[in-house]
Amino acid sequence: MARFHVKKTSLGEDQKSLVFKGKIEEGPISKGMTIEIPVTQEAVIKMKINDVVQFEKQKDEEKKVGLVIAFNDYPEDMEVILELNIANESLNITNE
Repeated sequence: MARFHVKKTSLGEDQKSLVFKGKIEEGPISKGMTIEIPVTQEAVIKMKINDVVQFEKQKDEEKKVGLVIAFNDYPEDMEVILELNIANESLNITNE
C-alpha cells in the first residue's frame, strides 16, 4: 500500500475536480489507483485517481505532487470532501 501526505486540498482549474497537493511518502502512486479519504473514524470514501501531476515551479517540496480526483458526475461529493479541508494528513493509496 502506498501513502501520500496531503499538504493542501484545492479546487481544480475545471471546477469539477479536486487536487490533493503533497508528497509521496511510500510506494508508487499512479493514475487509476484508489485514494482513501477518511470522513469519520469508521467511514472512508474511496475515489479513483484521475491523474498524477508534478508542480515543477512549486518551491515548497511538500506540495510538488498533485493527485487529481474528478467529480464530473458527483458534484455533491466534491463539496463534502472540499469541506473536510484535508491538510497535513497522510492518506492510503491502494490498487483497487
